Amino acid sequence: MKDPECETAFPTLSESERSCVARIGSRRTFHDGEVLIEIGDRDFPFYAVTSGEIVILESSTDEPREVVVHGPGQFSGDVSMLTGRPALVSAVARGETEVVEVPAARVRQLLNEIPDLSDKLLEAFQMRRELLEASGFVGIRVIGESNSKETLELREFCYKNKVPHKFEDIEEETGKAALEALGLGPESAPVIACSKSFVARPTLPEFAECLGISRAIPDERFDVTIVGAGPAGLGAAVYAGSEGLKTLLLDRMGPGGQTGQSSKIENYLGFPSGLPGAELGNRGYLQALKFGVEFRAPFSVHRIERREAGDHVLTLCNGQSLRSRTILIATGASYRRLPVENSDRFEGAGVYYAATSVEARVCRGATAIVVGGGNSAGQAAMYLARQAANVKLVLRGDDLRARMSDYLCRRIEHAPNIEVMLGTVVESLHGDRRLSQVVLHHTRSGERRSIDCAGLFSFVGAHPHTEWLDESFAKDEYGFLRTGAMVASDPRWTEGRTPCELETTHPGVFAAGDVRSGTTKRCAFAVGDGALAVTCVHWFLGQ
Repeated sequence: MKDPECETAFPTLSESERSCVARIGSRRTFHDGEVLIEIGDRDFPFYAVTSGEIVILESSTDEPREVVVHGPGQFSGDVSMLTGRPALVSAVARGETEVVEVPAARVRQLLNEIPDLSDKLLEAFQMRRELLEASGFVGIRVIGESNSKETLELREFCYKNKVPHKFEDIEEETGKAALEALGLGPESAPVIACSKSFVARPTLPEFAECLGISRAIPDERFDVTIVGAGPAGLGAAVYAGSEGLKTLLLDRMGPGGQTGQSSKIENYLGFPSGLPGAELGNRGYLQALKFGVEFRAPFSVHRIERREAGDHVLTLCNGQSLRSRTILIATGASYRRLPVENSDRFEGAGVYYAATSVEARVCRGATAIVVGGGNSAGQAAMYLARQAANVKLVLRGDDLRARMSDYLCRRIEHAPNIEVMLGTVVESLHGDRRLSQVVLHHTRSGERRSIDCAGLFSFVGAHPHTEWLDESFAKDEYGFLRTGAMVASDPRWTEGRTPCELETTHPGVFAAGDVRSGTTKRCAFAVGDGALAVTCVHWFLGQ
């Protein structure tokens, strides 16, 4: 029986599909040993094999390794063709090889014009990346201290942007040896290493540049610029791109937003078995790219101005400016810092605001504490319970079901190593270089418990990312953006018309998802809000 994953990753094109590819591409012949793709190539072509073979090689370790051989009717390529990132593997002709070559610039045309082939290629590209990573492919190495905020940020960037990587902890022998092999000491960490080259203590933009992820933004006017690539931003990007709007999507970290920090989402329509938030974000990201959306990270916006001609100018963190006819603010919200002494000192060293594989490794065989009563806290508790010896779920209120979905409550109540602690708050945090003990206070009885703890995960008090917007934007008392009817009577709204449902006090600037005042903080709601925002954009542009 054939492996279904391999069948998905390495399918054979039908005669009609080969004809479609031949219509868009051109025929080329390569001699034995001739290189078609070099590791690190950008915007490399798609090749469909007519005769001969293409050998795919990876060189992340000392010895090059043959990954797969594409024969007649098969094709080369993976997700890097869509993302525009450098090739992770090389391709070499074996024997006299004839192919149909489709330039990178026309691959999206291939995906858009031939739906059946599009599905086959997208599924193959994604599965190939999964198989490559599962095969022992090293990718880049992040060498640093697990308790370091800087190291955690680099690892989060890799996680959200689906960058294959291996983490080496300098507090362990393998990490120390890796650092010494590069001739560096602990003061140089974190270090990004690839083959024999490395970058010590890179900033996030430098890291993105090193990986080949960061690319210049085209000097042209966009129909809509979306700030934030969480569910609302990705939902808007997919709809805007599919409807022919020239769309730019920006994010300060990578696709997924707060949803990307969820270990498993089980109540999202169409995924009965559930899926990790990062995977949902990555699927939406690839879907947006398929429809021609331009994506850039890590970029944040510092200022929005409206010109007399009606266009908006966005000033970015690197000083660059770009023009856009409309803007969608989808920067979302994140959890507030615990109002407890030392919480800032232990951030990244035992105190976390996400529960993915990056953070969870510190709790293996130990105790984890999760603070919060929403779905994110419940999902984190269930995920951590698979790795930690036990999990304490701490809630200030007296009802687990007050803000958490029933299916999660039932699972938590039946999990043997999760203890729900109602009417309880975190009183103090203790430790030397990292968190080692947490004191919990039961507010009714006055009882205090000191618990040895490897990691505290906080999911309380959503804080909107609107601090970069000036006072010309109307916000509610918590900082969330007011839109639609809420701004119609605001003196800052000077247009002689009723604002669109998602429109802010700036005409042509909209808000969607968690950043908007009065919204339901759920993934599906945010995606729907993003879709509605595109309707508002069409309405505004059509005035």
